[in-house]
Amino acid sequence: MRNWPKLVLVMVPLAIVAVDAVVLFAEWRQPAPQKAIRLIRESKSRKENFTVQQYLYATVYHRQKNGEAITIDGWQAAPDADSAANQFTITFTYTDANGQHQALWTANLKEKKVTPQNQEASNLSWQ
Repeated sequence: MRNWPKLVLVMVPLAIVAVDAVVLFAEWRQPAPQKAIRLIRESKSRKENFTVQQYLYATVYHRQKNGEAITIDGWQAAPDADSAANQFTITFTYTDANGQHQALWTANLKEKKVTPQNQEASNLSWQ
């Protein structure tokens, strides 16, 4: 028991490495459409130091939580028909009192590039 600090100094880093390995393996095994959605969600938003997903939580999801009549259809991914399997069209759709809003992006997994395709996506993304 006298060596517990040494044990902690060895076991804690090993546990961190093990958890990181599991997370990386899980991300690697994700289907390509899910990777494309994650690429959009983790891209920079128009609000400094926020990702697109964090910006959505701070705006759309927050408004819904506060009682506004908002229906969130969420994220969808579709492979682009005229390109390789590494490019997807990603949409985020929700409906509020002003009507339906659909943000549209192109996600290129090979280049890890996100491109807004309409004004709704441009309002969410930083480019």
